[in-house]
Amino acid sequence: MSVAPHPIRLFCFACSGASAMAFAPWRAALPAWLDVQPVELPGHGWRGDEPLQVDMPALAASLAAELAPMINGPYLMLGHSIGGVVALEVAHALVALGVEPPGALIAVASTAPGQRDGNPDARPMTDAELIAELHRLDGTPRAVFDDPEMLAMVLPVLRADFLLGDRYRPPQRSPLPCALHVFGGRDDSVTVSALTTWEAECSGPFHLEMCTGGHFFLHRQRADFLERLLRLCLDLREQAPRLSLPSLHALG
Repeated sequence: MSVAPHPIRLFCFACSGASAMAFAPWRAALPAWLDVQPVELPGHGWRGDEPLQVDMPALAASLAAELAPMINGPYLMLGHSIGGVVALEVAHALVALGVEPPGALIAVASTAPGQRDGNPDARPMTDAELIAELHRLDGTPRAVFDDPEMLAMVLPVLRADFLLGDRYRPPQRSPLPCALHVFGGRDDSVTVSALTTWEAECSGPFHLEMCTGGHFFLHRQRADFLERLLRLCLDLREQAPRLSLPSLHALG
């Protein structure tokens, strides 16, 4: 009689301006034992009626309080762009609540905290500045720019998320006690230096992997990225007993 493995929960945090729905396609593409849990931030997606947050410690504390009851086994934290920093801060907040640390933190196309010059007095970006940044990042559908009503919905969320990052100043503390895996895009403006500086944030093994594409390679080259992600999770199973998945060999 085979015993189904306890699922690994994969908490996913999106980039600035994005909803947790960005990760919805992953559920159908990944095996059932990898329980994809997209995390919606206040003011985004289905939580659009809640106030947007621009204070990282407060946001991390509130999200940790929401996620803690969901953690009853091994879990991973993954974040895209500013979502990588949010994932890190939520992981620290969970540990402060007495929750075991994640098996690994996975930062994707994300500038390391040590490379961010946080300014608590940073001003919100203007509409023109936000639109210019959207064009630079090249991740927003043309239809959004052509629809004034849609653009009016997107800009306040994006403004708050950029302000969240601009005002973020990493605290002095011990590294998170877990493995750290960083993925970067070869054509992304996030430099290799900004990626490797992540190594200081966790005390476990560090691994950097470069992928084809720009800032949104995890979505635009989704099949390739998810293959890499799945391989990473299988490697973690071999390295960490608490991520043991005894029946994974059946996947071939």
